[in-house]
Amino acid sequence: MSQIFKYNPSLDGLRGIAVICVLLVHASYGKISGGFLGVDLFFVLSGYLITAILLKEFTLYGNISYFNFYIKRFLRLLPPLAVCIILYLIYQSYISPTGNESPLLIVFSSLFYFVNFVHESYLGPLVHLWSLSVEEHFYLFWPILMAGLIFKLPKRKQMIFIFFFIAIITVFRIWVYYTNSIEPMHFGIFSIDSYRFTFCRIDAIMLGGLAAIGLSEDPNSFNLKIQPNLGLILLLAPLGFLVLFLDVDNLVWRYGGFIGTNLLALAIILFAVKNPKNRILGNSILLWFGQRSYGIYVYHYLIFLAMEPLRVSGSVSNLIIVTTLRVVASLLFAEISYRIIEKPILKLKSKFQNKGIRKTAQL
Repeated sequence: MSQIFKYNPSLDGLRGIAVICVLLVHASYGKISGGFLGVDLFFVLSGYLITAILLKEFTLYGNISYFNFYIKRFLRLLPPLAVCIILYLIYQSYISPTGNESPLLIVFSSLFYFVNFVHESYLGPLVHLWSLSVEEHFYLFWPILMAGLIFKLPKRKQMIFIFFFIAIITVFRIWVYYTNSIEPMHFGIFSIDSYRFTFCRIDAIMLGGLAAIGLSEDPNSFNLKIQPNLGLILLLAPLGFLVLFLDVDNLVWRYGGFIGTNLLALAIILFAVKNPKNRILGNSILLWFGQRSYGIYVYHYLIFLAMEPLRVSGSVSNLIIVTTLRVVASLLFAEISYRIIEKPILKLKSKFQNKGIRKTAQL
């Protein structure tokens, strides 16, 4: 069986790095501005993993069970999200909404995955859930597109087809940013912006899918004759630099520089795929963060805001203490969620497997 279809602890380590980047940008009040690249890393990794899962099923059975796929996504995503929404309802019952915040809109847009279509001013403490909306939209159409068209094409045409779509999305993303710089694209409570709108952000997810298909065609591709730890350092060093210094509104990044950061994320993921037992990515700390990354991401921003009243303006010591408390509380809550909610529910996924006749061809 090809290595792209096997469990890879290094990829869990990358999830850990991605969620740590997100924690850094929010815990630092945006001072570590490039932490948003953690979301880009999540996107590319998600595209890779979902496509590999679909490709494995299609290769084994000649079809994809859409029902099983969506049920398993439901089991993975909804329970922590529902807990987050309940926490928000408790939170907002004590805190008066500010500005345009609408609790009803926040709940419905979060629960039904259209946060990224709503203007940020209406979203309050759950604004960060926009990325879940992007991924969920991708999950809705990608399996159908894969099984109905792409997987039926020769591998070369599959990759050309996806590359073509990525190119279109890239151009559209730049156009949306340029258009918004002239006149914001607001339509009542809704908006289209190049950072959150689905069709502007699935370029990274599709890039991960492209890599999964490419590796399934030639598992020996992307092999580099370099010492593994050195190779990882050479990839993570520019990521670390960008996390520390890149601003989300940087014009170079907005007008196409995101192609470079997406490719950097892809290169890191390909390294992890080729080195599934890398000692750095597979260390216990990163694995812990990675296995709980979804819960950490979903809960942390609301917890951070709930603890904001503890802040004393101008006090460095207070900032350190409150930041530490925020991070510890987020990690603790994610751990409780992982053990009590996520792990027990995820065991149900085994009940939803393709019941078709297994093909004799080996992966």
